[in-house]
Amino acid sequence: MSRPSQLPQGTIGFPVTPWTENLDLDAQALEAHASRMLDSGLEALSFCGSNGELHSLTRSDYQRICAVAGEIAAGRAYLIFGVGQSWQAARAQAAMARSAGAQAVLCIAPYMADASEPGLAKYYRDVANAAEIDVILYQTKWSGVLPLTLLERLADIENICMIKDENGNLSHYLNVRRHFGTRFHWINGMAEPFVPSYWKLGVETFTSGLACFMPQITLRIRELAREGDFAGVNRILDDLVIPMYELRNRRPGYKVSMIKTAMSLAGMHAGSVRPPLIPMDPSDKEDLRVLMARHGLLAE
Repeated sequence: MSRPSQLPQGTIGFPVTPWTENLDLDAQALEAHASRMLDSGLEALSFCGSNGELHSLTRSDYQRICAVAGEIAAGRAYLIFGVGQSWQAARAQAAMARSAGAQAVLCIAPYMADASEPGLAKYYRDVANAAEIDVILYQTKWSGVLPLTLLERLADIENICMIKDENGNLSHYLNVRRHFGTRFHWINGMAEPFVPSYWKLGVETFTSGLACFMPQITLRIRELAREGDFAGVNRILDDLVIPMYELRNRRPGYKVSMIKTAMSLAGMHAGSVRPPLIPMDPSDKEDLRVLMARHGLLAE
């Protein structure tokens, strides 16, 4: 299989998928959104993830996003697309991502109440075969960590070579590192709040949804971490980022709508969210506006 020579480093931005008033794809807004994120200095972008509402995308949506993102990011950034929904859809999406010029796909774990390791291993193998480019496995709060025994089943698949952790179990990471060494490139998917913890363990690649509307803050956190100024990182976390996450976690269904609301307050179009996600309550939106105003993040 063809493999890129470089794994994603630095910070991976996760764009949203902008919608029109009718909740159709707004390709023009997506192009502007992706361009702003690239202009900020982010080294990688990952489209069609949970921040991009992969769960709600039609095949037509996905194809159009691939076309827009592939053209915008070509030669400018490490390009990733989320794949998932079902076994058949994930394989088709992986092939579309490769054709669009992606360097990797982020493979979302299938939702199964009684998934077995052999079945999961086959799912990941089949997606990797369809992708023919690098595959990032994704461990989330709802899917749990990827057991060492499952990773053993996948270790011989060369292009399954990264893991995005959105579970936050640092003990599990240490066990994976001890067992597999550098076999799997680890990505801090817990984003800015976990930069100090993961950075001190040698994991410097991290994701960001907040970079959709405040990339300068995300990149400042990275700069401070590179300088070893974790007191400075913690000040930003305590004063701005953690309050942002408190708002994001205030109600189920806010994970994307908080980002899109913040983008709107910052003067960017993103639209609302598709069900089952929900828009922010007006009182919560006002709390977000006050927080952003205090940090100079509102549109002028």
